[in-house]
Amino acid sequence: MKGISYLAIMLSFALGILSAWLIWPPRVVVTWETASEVDTAGFYLYRADSPSGPFILLNATPIPAQGDPLTGSSYRFEDRGVKWGQTYYYRLEELERSGGRNQYPEVAKVRAGAGWGLALACGVLAASLAWFGMTFKAR
Repeated sequence: MKGISYLAIMLSFALGILSAWLIWPPRVVVTWETASEVDTAGFYLYRADSPSGPFILLNATPIPAQGDPLTGSSYRFEDRGVKWGQTYYYRLEELERSGGRNQYPEVAKVRAGAGWGLALACGVLAASLAWFGMTFKAR
């Protein structure tokens, strides 16, 4: 019976980690806003593992401009090609209608998913609940 109890606790631990991964999947949502868009055709987004690069292009086709010279617009890009818990750096580039490009110097730092600390905490919580449940059931 003791071996089965340990197996149940270990399975609960693994399920806790899996639950955290499913609730907070490995993705990064990058958002930005423009105040106005004069001759903007679209945007390219780049990602790197360090703030100094190298940055890789995420979208081969530009994200189409939606704003105008007076209002601008809001944008959202979901990056699913990331590893859970890892930190990434993003850089935005504007594509002009003339074909010119303007790369913005700001770099956004983002972590993908919740991270292993939270996953381990979920695993420990699930294993603890399983242990308490078996302890009280045995009495």
